[in-house]
Amino acid sequence: MDQRLIEEVLEKNNIVDVIGKYFPLKKMGTNYKARCPFHDEKTASFVVSEKKQIFKCFGCGKGGNVIHFVQEYERISFFEALKKLAERVGIVLQQSPVNVQKKNRRDLIYSIYTLSGHFFVQNLFNHGDVALRYLSERGISNDTIQKFQIGYAVDSSNGLKNYLLKNSINDKILPHTGLFTQNGSDLFRNRLMFPIHDHTGKIVAFGGRILFSNQEGGKYVNSPTTEIYTKGNELYGLFLTKYDIQKKDTALICEGYTDFLRLYEHGFTNAVASLGTSLTEGQINLLSRYANNFYMLYDGDKAGRKAAVRAASLIIKQGYKAYIISLPPEADPDSFLQENDSEKLEDLMQKAQTLPRFLLEDSSLNLEQRAKLDILIETLNEMDDEISRELFIKNISEVFDISARAIGSNLRIKKKTNQPQPTAAPQLNKHEDEKNFICYILNNKLIYKKVAQEIDSTYFFSDTYQSIFKIIQEHIEEMGQISGLVDMTEDEILKNQITELMMIPAPHLTIDELLKNLKLRKFQFELKKINARMHEHPEERELFSQKNELKKKILSLDKKIVRKTLY
Repeated sequence: MDQRLIEEVLEKNNIVDVIGKYFPLKKMGTNYKARCPFHDEKTASFVVSEKKQIFKCFGCGKGGNVIHFVQEYERISFFEALKKLAERVGIVLQQSPVNVQKKNRRDLIYSIYTLSGHFFVQNLFNHGDVALRYLSERGISNDTIQKFQIGYAVDSSNGLKNYLLKNSINDKILPHTGLFTQNGSDLFRNRLMFPIHDHTGKIVAFGGRILFSNQEGGKYVNSPTTEIYTKGNELYGLFLTKYDIQKKDTALICEGYTDFLRLYEHGFTNAVASLGTSLTEGQINLLSRYANNFYMLYDGDKAGRKAAVRAASLIIKQGYKAYIISLPPEADPDSFLQENDSEKLEDLMQKAQTLPRFLLEDSSLNLEQRAKLDILIETLNEMDDEISRELFIKNISEVFDISARAIGSNLRIKKKTNQPQPTAAPQLNKHEDEKNFICYILNNKLIYKKVAQEIDSTYFFSDTYQSIFKIIQEHIEEMGQISGLVDMTEDEILKNQITELMMIPAPHLTIDELLKNLKLRKFQFELKKINARMHEHPEERELFSQKNELKKKILSLDKKIVRKTLY
């Protein structure tokens, strides 16, 4: 990616304006503050600097520039965040010729789904009295209808097709959209329409529900797989609820559209629906971008409980925490909340069970004790992380009152894999001089040329500050926005530390004083090494010469400390 293009995107997207579109910021002095969107907190520790065009949370440590914020907040790739910000300010990102044709067709299909969504919403309010009455009877508010763009497909074989043609859509693309039958007529007719959004908010599919019990076709008609939609990879409602899911580190998973909407209406804004089908690995991988704790809220009947067991097992295999909420046998999330208040469901969430506990106490599935253990052992066999496996074995052992050794004897032997260990944040307090020096450069970019002529990265004893200085060496002169340095490393810990240093005001020292401190530290260190070598090898006359050169360098920096350092 052309660095100049990134610079242009950074320059034209004011970080305060961008973040302010996601949640309100409060001006505090020269900066702006808010409660951090990346973790739960009571006191605002999320700071945005308009002057430096960076954000930093002093609670959880996350930080970066405007591209990094969108990347983290939306849980999308760097390029996707860059593209989103480029579109915001009218910048066109160049595409490779090989992908242009395919990209153009995908973009066109996205546009068709957006137009179709508008069409169905218009129909709901212009021709959908029955559909509106149905939604009203189900207790779905107008606010929720608008947020999730619920619509209505009229009973016409060509209503949508004619609308798209009037909006300059070429009919040759229509067979590729999944919105029409093989004979070219509208797939959705006389149905309540639920648009399915991807996690970025684009409509990629629809689910159409019948409004009359004697209506032809199944209860639901769903979009088929297309270039922009694979059923097992999307979650209903995630595009709006991902923010609360991320803050709470908890996702509430149900199956159907109406279950989800009922939950949302009752304040459970960290919920998603698995589009009426069994939870898939693709959906778990998507949801794991935002949370590690998954609560299964399925129907209370035998089929629902069986589906909850399967989903919880799949989640555990992927390395995440799964809990099952038990509803009464005759209830689903929708009907339960129609008859009970939110507090009642919150109580059930507090009592949610781990998979072993749920299986032990369940009687509806008619499973013998051994069959229940077989389900858990099969789950263990599919787990890759050894620590997670040990913890799960302990949980099973405690719940079923069986020794961990007996459980382990039933497992298939798994080969050990060399998993990369997370890098801990280094302790940097010992290197205050280096920290001050980096802060000064980040606050005074133009001073770098003077610095570059006098020192290099070997003057830094901290590996972290040495790495940051190398990034500055390589990129600072090409940076229009100093905040662009944040994206010059893939190391998340290093990225957050650079942002933190950018937030710190320049120290009350001159650059000459800072340079002198760094040089003095290095010369003193080298002098100690020479003295140690002279003690071991007094016959090496070259060491005396090297020591004299160092003494001259130290003397030129500060005469007061010569007596303390020369001998």
